Amino acid sequence: MKKQRGQAVVEFALVLPIFLALVFSIIVCGMLFADYMTLSNVARSSAREAALQGSEKYADIRTNYRSSTKLLSNLYTWPDDDTNFDIAAGELDDSVQVTITTTLNPNFPGVSVVKNGYFNSSFPPDTYMIKYSMHDEATNASGN
Repeated sequence: MKKQRGQAVVEFALVLPIFLALVFSIIVCGMLFADYMTLSNVARSSAREAALQGSEKYADIRTNYRSSTKLLSNLYTWPDDDTNFDIAAGELDDSVQVTITTTLNPNFPGVSVVKNGYFNSSFPPDTYMIKYSMHDEATNASGN
């Protein structure tokens, strides 16, 4: 009976690190996905507002979203300047394009181990860049 208990403890000690790595990777992937969805929603919403309100409101829209939106985790930094949260005329005629770029937070727990340590991984990505284009309704409305 004692040998079976010892065997169970050894098996548990061997399986536990693999199980914890799996659980923590699922949690990190969930946080990444939540941050990506937040950034996508902000890009879509700000492009919609910019398309309706016109180019004179771009700075106000950017300031509003920057002050009122938070990411779920601190894994990525929220864009704090106009180059990382850009609202401009799009590449297509009569369109507005929003580009949001975030960078990986090197102070987030475990990032240095995953990125530079034992794993030497390209995951998580160093930057997220989300572009969203929308037809500019403010320009079209004034043209009619």
